[in-house]
Amino acid sequence: MTAVTWVLAALLALAALAGWLSATAQRVDRLHRRVETSRAALDAELTRRASAALEFALESSDHLDPASALLLADAATTSLDAPRTPAALREANDADDAHRWRVESDLTRALAAALPPGDGEGLARVADAARRVQLARRFHNDAVVQTRRLRCKRIVRWAHLAGRARVPETADFLDGDDDGTGS
Repeated sequence: MTAVTWVLAALLALAALAGWLSATAQRVDRLHRRVETSRAALDAELTRRASAALEFALESSDHLDPASALLLADAATTSLDAPRTPAALREANDADDAHRWRVESDLTRALAAALPPGDGEGLARVADAARRVQLARRFHNDAVVQTRRLRCKRIVRWAHLAGRARVPETADFLDGDDDGTGS
């Protein structure tokens, strides 16, 4: 082989490597956007659940005793007042996330303790909101796991394909799943 052939082969190999690295970096970026989108959906569902629980606690005096209604209203209000850190500022506020997950777990426990069995419009709305929280949390945690799995690959770390993006964290709180872990 001539020198020109070797140079062309090397350039072709470099172009293939650059294309593969670029495609991998785009995949990492898509996964990070998916995590942020799923986090926003989870935040919306948590707000919806807290609002439904608060409305149920305040309007259903025939379904709940006063102590249960007060417990549920307090947990729902605390959930609505918990800090919701925007994605751009979340780097410095891991403590906000930990506090938020404790508050959401408390609301789940309050719902489990206060809600009576039966069918009512308000109760169905709270149950639907709780199911939607479970799904949103599952989707968010799946997106986080996929992103972390890709970021753990050597080539992604060595080539710094994730840039300065923060490693995403799962949402760890009780959400009423059967196994008690919420996952």
